[in-house]
Amino acid sequence: MDQQNKLAVSIDDDAISMAWVDQDRNLALPEKWPITRFSTLTDALLAYEKSSGKRLLGAACALGVLGVTFGEAVMFKRGNWAISRSGLRSIFGCDAIVINHVAACAWATVYGAGSNLDSLSAVTMDPPDFSRRGRWALTNVGGGVGLAVIDVDELGDIRVLECEMGHCGFAPATEEDRALAKAIAAQGHPLVSWEMVLVLSPGDPIWSAPRLPTTHAERAAMLARLLGRYVGDTVLAHGAWGGAIVTGKRIGETAAGAGLPGFNAGFESKPKYQRLIRATPRWRLAGQELTLAGCAIVLERNSVMARAKANLQGASHSGAILNSPSDGRA
Repeated sequence: MDQQNKLAVSIDDDAISMAWVDQDRNLALPEKWPITRFSTLTDALLAYEKSSGKRLLGAACALGVLGVTFGEAVMFKRGNWAISRSGLRSIFGCDAIVINHVAACAWATVYGAGSNLDSLSAVTMDPPDFSRRGRWALTNVGGGVGLAVIDVDELGDIRVLECEMGHCGFAPATEEDRALAKAIAAQGHPLVSWEMVLVLSPGDPIWSAPRLPTTHAERAAMLARLLGRYVGDTVLAHGAWGGAIVTGKRIGETAAGAGLPGFNAGFESKPKYQRLIRATPRWRLAGQELTLAGCAIVLERNSVMARAKANLQGASHSGAILNSPSDGRA
């Protein structure tokens, strides 16, 4: 039985959350602190070590962070912190797992760890079945726009792919879209991304620009349509015909209530494959501490794979010894 301590860490726009993970993937001794309380991630980790009374050295750790997790040094998408993989190795005595926070939410969704999915369209009758072959796109809209793709192959093996599609170029489709792109560009962003558009709120000062909606309801409806267009594009780009899942702090008015018709209209407004798009299920994801829950799942999966690899290597080594030929002498 694996007795190694496991630590899940979630770092979002303004807070860091940490918890130890028990044998059943339950979160123990959770803490959530404002990022401004610490100068570095190391300071936060050491503070949690003292608070929880459990040593970090020798523990397995998974961190869910905002932004790209590629490379030795991982810069936070927002804020001044950075992650050094070698620095984490010196704290834990082993390599830490660094995962995008939307990918962590995707793992929590696959395993149903504290997640709740609500239908967003008439064609969506049942929750997603991650035991069958398929692909799903999970979009998070908060302080930024994140994307993870859940891929299940014909053998039932699951992968979660981290994506940064929110930084792709915004494609205006109407005069209002073009006016919005022009207003964003005028703020010093000549290359306007989908993220710059989708993180706007109906009360943002940018709506005072010419030829843009003037009322809160009209602005919310426009954002709902644009979110639908973007989420539909994620399905096309990644072949995610299994369905689209949306979550995040900014989707309350755009993928629910009065905004839902506009969201679905935008989602389905594609020049090609309209039949497939219209038949694609859509869900809204809600839940508590999904990033931490996802990190706990990643830690468990990593532990299981490490044990399986060790057992395979042990069996292979034993077989090599048992079946080794003689040295050729009679």
